[in-house]
Amino acid sequence: MPARTDFSPDFAAMATFEEAAPRYDSSGARLAGPIADRLVGLAGLRPGDRVLDVGCRSGAVTIRSARVISPGGQVIGLDLAAGMLRRTAADAAGLGLNNVSVRRGDASRPPFAPGSMDVVLASLVPYLLPDPAAALRHWHEVVRPGGTVAFSWGIHPDPRWSPVFSAVDAYAKGARGTGGFESCIRRLGSPADMAGVLDAAGYTGVRMATHTVPVRYTGPRQCWQASRADELRLAWQHIPDADRDAARRAAFTLLAAMGEPDGSLVRYVETAYAVAQRPFAGAAAR
Repeated sequence: MPARTDFSPDFAAMATFEEAAPRYDSSGARLAGPIADRLVGLAGLRPGDRVLDVGCRSGAVTIRSARVISPGGQVIGLDLAAGMLRRTAADAAGLGLNNVSVRRGDASRPPFAPGSMDVVLASLVPYLLPDPAAALRHWHEVVRPGGTVAFSWGIHPDPRWSPVFSAVDAYAKGARGTGGFESCIRRLGSPADMAGVLDAAGYTGVRMATHTVPVRYTGPRQCWQASRADELRLAWQHIPDADRDAARRAAFTLLAAMGEPDGSLVRYVETAYAVAQRPFAGAAAR
């Protein structure tokens, strides 16, 4: 795929995660799993549900959903990255989950018939999409009347880590002018902002929750390795090869002063969750 010099979330969602698929969420630092646990719990899944996990990545939400909706339910993992789909399918098969299937497709516009899903889930996905509000309208169409759409997104980066991200972002030549990684994360705004977007898209019964996830790294080395295969890669993929050692040194210098007594590093990620329903025909929105 030809290189691009702009920091475009929709491009990043496909190319970045395709390249990161073999290593994604495999460093041992837990972020995707705890957020998936909370999202699946808030969504209120039931046995027999037909669930679509949009932007499934390596299947954290897909796998957890498959367990909850058994017996009788089915979950489909949708992603543009074929490598992520292979990982999801392989992990599901290894766990003996025969109610999981995967499909390559765009999370912004899932290729499924209107009203064909009971639940649409999306974990840390909307901020990657070129038009999150339009995606929410398409998800509204895909769920049946009375069905649920639930998703998560980051709202407040850990301020202690902002200097680290800024120091490395400075080397990401193609991402300059965008505000870097944290600016991309914050583009969805607060839970109150998102509630307004959901209302405008025709949802009802909107509920919000927040949760702070502690992400623990054994030290700077694990943190750097994880960053090359998770969402931080969105900006840091733009670092020229000649500058990567300098970017790494800049990060390590700052991280060295942030260690816990045991040498580990902890990043607190404040996450928001939205749960909403497609109203039944004729029902008034809230």
